[in-house]
Amino acid sequence: MEAAQVLPRSKPKLIWVNILFFIFTGFLALMSPFYVWRYGLAWQEIALFALFTAATGLSITVGYHRYFAHRTFEANPVVNFLVLFFGAAAFEQSALYWASQHRDHHRYVDTDRDPYNIKKGFFYAHIGWLIFWEHTIDYDNVRDLQKNKLLVHQNDSYLLWAVSSGVLLPLLIGFLTGHLLGALLVGVGARLALVHHSTFSINSVCHTFGKATYDIYASARDHWFVAFLTNGEGYHNFHHRFAGDYRNGVRWYQWDPSKWAIAILAKLGLAWDLKRVSRFSVLHAKLAAEHRRAHDLLLKARLHHRLDKIRESLKTQYDKLLERLSHWETISNKYQSFIIDKASAFRAARLRVLATRETHARHQFRKAYREWAYLIKGQLPNPELLSYY
Repeated sequence: MEAAQVLPRSKPKLIWVNILFFIFTGFLALMSPFYVWRYGLAWQEIALFALFTAATGLSITVGYHRYFAHRTFEANPVVNFLVLFFGAAAFEQSALYWASQHRDHHRYVDTDRDPYNIKKGFFYAHIGWLIFWEHTIDYDNVRDLQKNKLLVHQNDSYLLWAVSSGVLLPLLIGFLTGHLLGALLVGVGARLALVHHSTFSINSVCHTFGKATYDIYASARDHWFVAFLTNGEGYHNFHHRFAGDYRNGVRWYQWDPSKWAIAILAKLGLAWDLKRVSRFSVLHAKLAAEHRRAHDLLLKARLHHRLDKIRESLKTQYDKLLERLSHWETISNKYQSFIIDKASAFRAARLRVLATRETHARHQFRKAYREWAYLIKGQLPNPELLSYY
């Protein structure tokens, strides 16, 4: 059998349109401090920058990402239009194009078919992939989105949408308020630079730095500061583990304005069918990650004389922890089902009993978790365990 011929790797193609665009917007952003130093910054310019940064940023995170790419909720046509309009203003390509790339990122993460593969380097994952283009867009993976006529129109007339919403509209507002130059430098240049590099940092920073809370073998990491910059997108390890959840910051206190915006839209009747994994699925993933981390750290700790004993202790406590979690989940599911079943006889009394049992099961799990965390912290160096739920 003849050996397969290995073809030489083609030279990366430079995308000069992107290069010149980044140079131009970067220049405008760099001129902004000089403008502020020379003329100051009026409240109209501050408002323009803040509103367009929020609108375009949320349209990418809520719209392009969680609505179109992952279909984590359904939305009213008004929401559909707004996220397409202000998403185009971010100059991150059309929603169809963006979603196709992002679905490939999740499907082929950290391989050559990943558009922003971190294994090609930090710079490549951050912005190099837009300069040295190597990815082929295949719209077959977004056939479901092609049923959306407005989304297809945005894709076919993307430049019209982007220039109108991202350049002409802020310049018009600047002209009407008497701050045309400020609108160009701050409302367009500085705003685009901030939104772009915040978004890009998810592909670079969040695949390099941070904590692997739910999957220790994934390159994706949870990074609180990137979450702050990107309306909650920085909880990237959770996102890669549970991509179908409309939340990225799963804890109530984690900074995720995108999940709050989606929840508000749902309260207003503008969004529905919000998809979220159960807290028990999240806990199972978190505990499995901690167990694997503990196992790996144990092998590296050079505790060979105590290895078998420690490993057995960890297994015993981990099995106990899973048993308590499963028991809590069973009781909780019964409780929730009984709440829904309003026709049950003696419903009030039964609910009180189940509520008490659910509370007891939750406390038993938390007690077991504290014992688990104490065991690991006492046996292993730098266990990096997170606080319990």
